[in-house]
Amino acid sequence: MSRIVPFPALSRRFQSLASKLLVLSLIALLIVLTAIAYSLALSWRLEGGAAAINDVGSLRMRSYRLAYLQSQRAASAQLAAETAAFDQTLDRLRRGDPARPLFLPDNRDIRDQESLIEKRWREEIRPLMQTRSGAPAQLKVEAFVADIDTLVSLVERDNEANTNLLRLFQMVLIAMALAGTVTMAYMLFLMVINPVSALSEAMRRLREGDLDARIRVDRQDEFGQLAAGFNQMAERAQDLYQNLESKVKQKTQEVEEQNLRLKTLYDMTSFLHQQRALDETCHGFLGRLMRLTGADAANARLVDAERGKLDQIAQQGLPADMALNEECIPHDACHCGEAVQQPFAVLRHIGELAGEDIRHCGKAGFASIAVFHIRNQREDVGIFTLYFREKRTLSMAEQMLIETLGQHLGVAIENQRLGAMERQFAVSEERNLMAQGLHDSIAQSLSFLNLQTQMLEDAMNSREEDMARENLAFIRAGVQECYEDVRELLLNFRTRISKQEFPEAVNTLLQRFEQQTRIPASLELRGEGKPLDPQQQLQVFFILQEALSNVRKHADASAVKVEIDNDASFRMSIQDNGRGFSPEQLAAKAARHVGVSIMQERANRIHSRIQIHSQPDHGTTVELTLPKEERTSA
Repeated sequence: MSRIVPFPALSRRFQSLASKLLVLSLIALLIVLTAIAYSLALSWRLEGGAAAINDVGSLRMRSYRLAYLQSQRAASAQLAAETAAFDQTLDRLRRGDPARPLFLPDNRDIRDQESLIEKRWREEIRPLMQTRSGAPAQLKVEAFVADIDTLVSLVERDNEANTNLLRLFQMVLIAMALAGTVTMAYMLFLMVINPVSALSEAMRRLREGDLDARIRVDRQDEFGQLAAGFNQMAERAQDLYQNLESKVKQKTQEVEEQNLRLKTLYDMTSFLHQQRALDETCHGFLGRLMRLTGADAANARLVDAERGKLDQIAQQGLPADMALNEECIPHDACHCGEAVQQPFAVLRHIGELAGEDIRHCGKAGFASIAVFHIRNQREDVGIFTLYFREKRTLSMAEQMLIETLGQHLGVAIENQRLGAMERQFAVSEERNLMAQGLHDSIAQSLSFLNLQTQMLEDAMNSREEDMARENLAFIRAGVQECYEDVRELLLNFRTRISKQEFPEAVNTLLQRFEQQTRIPASLELRGEGKPLDPQQQLQVFFILQEALSNVRKHADASAVKVEIDNDASFRMSIQDNGRGFSPEQLAAKAARHVGVSIMQERANRIHSRIQIHSQPDHGTTVELTLPKEERTSA
């Protein structure tokens, strides 16, 4: 059992400590204000009674003065003034004067005595002062003064009672102050000091390693919330301490699983991005996936949307009869086909659905299958299926990993398809250039030879020996030209140029041109810009070959000049002094000969442009320009 540091029991009337302290403060304030008000009231009554005693005493003095003035036969005016002052004092005693303050105590005996004095004044003493009698007036005044003394005694006794009451109340206030102080100290001890001490004690025990330390929560105020929070913290610390080893083991296992997934993803990505045949790539993918998931068999199928079929591209572990049945199936023929229409992976336990037909995967002894998509750019390329002989449920993390691997497989398949298309396009393009070259050179030469052969046959049949010799000379020249064209084509197909050999290759080409045509050819190299990359060099070399071939065939020139300016932009100029041609002739030649179009296609490959300038009898200039924006470092 855990040891408990108790909180003292406290009334639950108020939930928060602030409200409790506020209520206690209001009660104390109310008591203090009441005591102060009562003390002020008693003081006010004592002050008013003292003033009344003074005024009643003055009545006694005025009574003797009036008796003296009457016995001395004082003037009437003086007696009238004293009488008026006596009347004013009586009236003030009767009405009171809050401003001084002055009032007679609210006591029946005092009020009766005051009424008696006022009555005797009006009925006996005042009329007597106007008769100017002697001894009888003196006797009545003595009796009147005795009544005034009685009133003074009554007021003094009332003030004495109020004074005693004030002293008693002051003693009570002192006792209440002491009791209030003790009560407030005790309440603060209950509500603040004791809870803080209990919390401090529990924290000390927890700091010293006592994880069983708890605080009893029997209140709903702030200290109750602190106690509940402390208990939760202690329970959490105890749980972490007691389960630290298991949690470390769990976290270590999670980290290992995450590292395994990352390693698998890295290895699979590296494998898929290597150059292999499509079936070999899929076989390697399935083998690695089976080792990762523990699957007993797997296969991969590609979607043929036009045929509505799933073509199996690779499989591992499937029975022979099932593998044959899986070669080509409709996309809705089985669980795998149905999964093609689903946006996410499909996991199915064979035979668990009511009314489900046991299909070939169930007959082959598989209990569970998992079907995942092969996607590229959110487009379905195919599916791959994992087969398990025991019931197997893949976790969400495993599903996400396998789906990611499926996307990588889709990218690899699509890259292989694009690579095959690119190679096919490159072969087609080279064949097109080859066909154009053959058409522009050998095909025309063979057509010319065919025509000359027919003419030679006609000349021999007609026994025209001179015509036959002329045709034979034309045939010999055509065969030689055809032979040279073949050598040029073979040279084009075999040519490989590195950036160090480019100037030497251009010099060799010009020397061979001079040897074949007996036409002088000069070369001028300028500029120290960066070299062209191999593809650019090769296309520039082929364009130069084609331009020199056109000079040999059509220009009838006596000199050729080649200028190469390798600066920020690359420029090459091939200029001859041959017969030239007009723009109309160039358009006609372009329709019948493909040499110009071949040069233009090769220039487009490296994003350059070709311009041809020519005039009849003023030669021809072919200019190639490769802008600096299109140049790349080799």
